[in-house]
Amino acid sequence: MKEPEALKRWSFMALLALSLPGIAPVGGEDGGTASDGRLLTEARKMTRLEGLPAAKAHLLSQLPAMDDSGGSLERRVIRTTADPGLILPDSLAAMSFSRRQRTAIAIIPGTRAGNQNSRDRTRECLQGAAAQSRAMGFDTHFLLTEPRGTIEQNADLVARQMSGIFAGSDTVIILMLSKGAHDVIHYLQHGAMELPAAQRRKLVAVISLAGTVQGSVVAEWLVTSRRPLATMTRSWLTLSGQADAIEMLRSIGESPWQSETTGKMASLFPRLTWVSIAMVPDGPDGRIRERLWSPFLRSRIEKCAPLYSPTDGLVESAASVLPETVRVPEWIVAAYGSHAMPNGAYRDGSPIAPQTTRPGREKLEPETGGEVISAYLRALPQSLLQ
Repeated sequence: MKEPEALKRWSFMALLALSLPGIAPVGGEDGGTASDGRLLTEARKMTRLEGLPAAKAHLLSQLPAMDDSGGSLERRVIRTTADPGLILPDSLAAMSFSRRQRTAIAIIPGTRAGNQNSRDRTRECLQGAAAQSRAMGFDTHFLLTEPRGTIEQNADLVARQMSGIFAGSDTVIILMLSKGAHDVIHYLQHGAMELPAAQRRKLVAVISLAGTVQGSVVAEWLVTSRRPLATMTRSWLTLSGQADAIEMLRSIGESPWQSETTGKMASLFPRLTWVSIAMVPDGPDGRIRERLWSPFLRSRIEKCAPLYSPTDGLVESAASVLPETVRVPEWIVAAYGSHAMPNGAYRDGSPIAPQTTRPGREKLEPETGGEVISAYLRALPQSLLQ
């Protein structure tokens, strides 16, 4: 292969791999920085000293222990996933139609994946989730954000759209995917603070699907590293008119949480429960089995990044949950698989989306988003709204 073509191919794979990144900023010898969560710091230190399999085992012991639902949500969603006709009697889906109509669900997508002229299967999947949520009677909104916009740009777009949603509902649930977590977290710490207290009380849940909750070391590495692959990727993006992707990466290369606001989240949003779906790699070596974008790029980052721990291919498992400084209740569902979450399986081995996915196929379809959100709306308890 000619050198220019090889560079183009590597850079394109890198861009694909960056479409939904998420981990935490580079730190010191102890495995993290002051803003990192305890589990993230431990996982990185254990990876460095004992390897990925040991760190994965530590994650699997600690994530359930951090779950404030005591495993209840995981057990409930496994039941509703296995039986598409099951509506748990105390679930959100079991509420009266009028109450569902007054419950707003705002869906915030992640970054635009891959070739800009091809199908955006990730957004299509989330749009399928929105359609299913509407069909179940919920006041559902698919928020428009810039596919490769910076955190500040998208948080402003989220703020404009959420204002009307809060005003027109009794309760609000935000669901976001991957880099959408950065957009939402920035919004919560800025635009949402300007809402009246009565409206802020309406936010009852934030659901994070493999979110970039504690920043992205993948983005940080590609934006700042002097390694050849990172340097070539930045050059190719600039020369091909995609410099906006570099700025987007720069904006998620660090944790979205600000020290002056993390401790205030519980008082600003007194009814908020955070729901984190964290994907743990399914391979015995502490890596994912799926190819997921670019295995070559992932292996280079694993070898070269100053900090690293088990990831779902794009997001460190320990970075998919809240740091301890954000003092709100957090329900955690830990599952096995890749960043293409619906292709994975729960810890008991049952598939996350058995009706619409099949082994070996990574590409997501719109109906898969509908299957996943249906299972969660039929499982999430009405106690969230109390």
